[in-house]
Amino acid sequence: MTIFGEAVVARFAKKRADSRVPLVRFLDLARSAAWEHFPAVKETLPSADLGKRTGRLIIDIGGNKYRVIAAINFETQELDIERILTHGEYNREDL
Repeated sequence: MTIFGEAVVARFAKKRADSRVPLVRFLDLARSAAWEHFPAVKETLPSADLGKRTGRLIIDIGGNKYRVIAAINFETQELDIERILTHGEYNREDL
């Protein structure tokens, strides 16, 4: 999987030092993935969900402290990280 949006990750990790290790773990896992469809994502990341309104991939990381919001293209194997939210900032209804 090709990852876009690593600057988003870097900015968030700079603000929240405790997110660095889970974010690096997630990026390593995503880079090595070859997800063909959403059920394959769920096999690797059981906490993953799809936003009902936007179809964005929502991934809980850091013991459910953070949410990575990303667009995923299974055909081109690209993951575009759009934003990272804290548990408190996250609102499922927006996605």
